[in-house]
Amino acid sequence: MIDYVNHLARMHLLVDAAAGRANPAYEIHWRLYPNLAVDIIVPVFARFVGVETAARLFLLGSQILVACGAIALEMQVRGRHQLSGFVALIALYSLPFLWGLMNFEFGCGVALWGIVAWIYFREGPWLLRIALHASVVVVLFSAHLFALGIYGLTIVCYEGSRITSYRHAVRTLAVLALPVLAGCLVVLWSGDTLSNPGFSWSFGLKLMWPLFVMNCYSLPLSIGLALIIAVLLGYLGYSRVFGLTRPAVFIGSGFLVVYLLMPARILGGAYTDVRLITAMMLVLPAFLTVNWPSRAVKTVAALVAVGIILANVMSVASVWYSYRSDYADMIKSFALLRAGSTILIARGDVDEGQANAPMFYAPTLAVHYANAFVPSLYTISGQQPVKKSASKSLLEIGDALDYRPTPIAQLNSASAGGTVPAHVRGWRTDYDYLYIVGDQTGSIPEHLTFMMRSRRFALYAIDK
Repeated sequence: MIDYVNHLARMHLLVDAAAGRANPAYEIHWRLYPNLAVDIIVPVFARFVGVETAARLFLLGSQILVACGAIALEMQVRGRHQLSGFVALIALYSLPFLWGLMNFEFGCGVALWGIVAWIYFREGPWLLRIALHASVVVVLFSAHLFALGIYGLTIVCYEGSRITSYRHAVRTLAVLALPVLAGCLVVLWSGDTLSNPGFSWSFGLKLMWPLFVMNCYSLPLSIGLALIIAVLLGYLGYSRVFGLTRPAVFIGSGFLVVYLLMPARILGGAYTDVRLITAMMLVLPAFLTVNWPSRAVKTVAALVAVGIILANVMSVASVWYSYRSDYADMIKSFALLRAGSTILIARGDVDEGQANAPMFYAPTLAVHYANAFVPSLYTISGQQPVKKSASKSLLEIGDALDYRPTPIAQLNSASAGGTVPAHVRGWRTDYDYLYIVGDQTGSIPEHLTFMMRSRRFALYAIDK
């Protein structure tokens, strides 16, 4: 999981600071950021089971919330479970979750249960509905802003399909909007804003995401699974298994419109549009009608769904297992570092796809194991409660995409006086060590002293 390790390193910093072992290169800076689920929950459990186990439990709990929340939503809407559990397990290792977007995954689980509560108490007293909705908004606002958007989009579309009068519409909109507006005012009052929100939109990529979304480790597998799902949906459509309810039409149309309009980058987050595909997989099945024409059709659908789930699970297990030795070597390499040193992460110039992406942020763990400074540790203004100290402010990263390892070509360009991100410009003097992950066959910069090589990374001391 690409981002998981970066989050894990930040959890170590939070726990170390609470225990009086603060890293002087970073400051703890708490505010009501809309991206705090893992930062709030993991350090609490880490007091009893350690950081690594607490992070694993958080991931497991998020997956349980997502799968059970999808099932609960279908049971609330249609009174029985037929479809949503299978689809949720298919989506569980989809690209946004497999990237290690931990707060988003947790937030999706909470959003699903929040939608269940909204529908269950829809005819209940208004004060109770407002209190429950406000509670869900507070949790989601603190957990992940995009998950709050999914919750709101689903409820707005659902209520839109059931509006009976103008007064009803205004009252429902007021109930939905007031807690969100209050949260926005609190964030503005806190004084922290995103340093570089970023904004981009690509229609061509939107056409490709449905093929790329199933697995971020293997593009052929992702495309293969997506095509199998498309064939299965065609077969079930031909067999007249699914029916569209009015809420399903509104929710599906709402998600589609937002997906087409959503930028790929917004509010400092990347790949925001693809997250809507996973969210729709979790929400929409609950609102479909399912009528199996025969046991044979039902059996075929179940076998194909289970096959897709197992293919993804085996792929992920294989990748994760193959990286265990690499992470062990990475931990060993930290013993070679001078305490309090500064570390830059680079990558080879050869495009290897996602082959080495799980190692991109592994060196950030040095902030704990070697009390080091690594600029690639997530310290995005308005998103994380960990900030770079004033002494490291010149190495702040302006664009969120530049948190990824710096291509070796940029290092060579910086040495020649070329235009590069600010935190790389003086890399020969600003950093003590260089980790290069991935391809090692390119033009390695000069004035480096080799220290250690593993299968997927190499460590160098930077000559001063």
